[in-house]
Formats: sequence, structure tokens, C-alpha cells
Amino acid sequence: FPDSTMDLVLNVADYYVLTPYVYPASWSEDGALRQIISLLVLTNLGAAVLYLGLGAISYYFIFDHNLMKHPHFLENQVQREIKYAMTSLPWISIPTVALFFAEVRGYSKLYNHVNESPLGWPGLFLSMISFLFFTDMCIYWIHRFLHHKLIYKV
Repeated sequence: FPDSTMDLVLNVADYYVLTPYVYPASWSEDGALRQIISLLVLTNLGAAVLYLGLGAISYYFIFDHNLMKHPHFLENQVQREIKYAMTSLPWISIPTVALFFAEVRGYSKLYNHVNESPLGWPGLFLSMISFLFFTDMCIYWIHRFLHHKLIYKV
């Protein structure tokens, strides 16, 4: 049985698609190059489906289309933002794939069940709060940096 979530995803993809239709028989399912390529493809496909699916739902059901009449709204802004997001996906997936690869190879502190963790439930909640705090702070400071007068010119 797979040890992690990415093991499970990779095993299912290997069994149903990758081994019979994509990779030659000489490529072992445990080979590092094959795992990295598979993780890159699966991660980018998953990210694209999530982005386009949730973006479409948001655009059609939540977004106020009257904002498109605002004078600062650029021509083809929605299409350009979709294009930029989709072209940046492969680049921003590289660190994620590196973490997934480490997880698949067994170099992680991820647990399938809370009782396997030495810190139990308190550790689970602490790690979730720490992760959200860390990522939100990173996004905040990156956003602030991108609006610096040397970078962002209006």
C-alpha cells in the first residue's frame, strides 16, 4: 500500500495510464527521472484543472462584471491574466514537484494518520496554523516588494 498521497496518485496514474500507454517498458516505475516527469505532468494538469475550473466558477457566479466597465480595466485583461497564470504554472510547480518527489522517495515527515505523528492533534493544528501564517506572510511581503517603486511603475 502506498505510503503517502503522492504515492497513491502516482501508482494510480502508473497503473492506468503511464505504464501501459506513455513510458517504454524499460523505464522502471521507481526510476527518479520517470517519477519527476510524471509528477511534473500530474501537478501541472491538476493545477490547470483547479485554476481553470475554480476560475470559471468564480468568473460566472461571483465576479461583478460591472467592474469591466471601470476605466482602469484593461482591454482583454481577463484573457491576459489567464494566459499569464497558465504560462507561469510550469515554473511555479517546480518547487512543489521537488517536495512531492521527496515525499514519494520517503524524505518527508508526513503521516497518513494523526496517531503516527509524535505530536498528535496539537502538532497537527500547530503545523496547519504555522503553514498558513508562513505562506500568507510570504505572499504579503512578495506583494509589497512587487509594488516597490523600482519594480512597479504606474
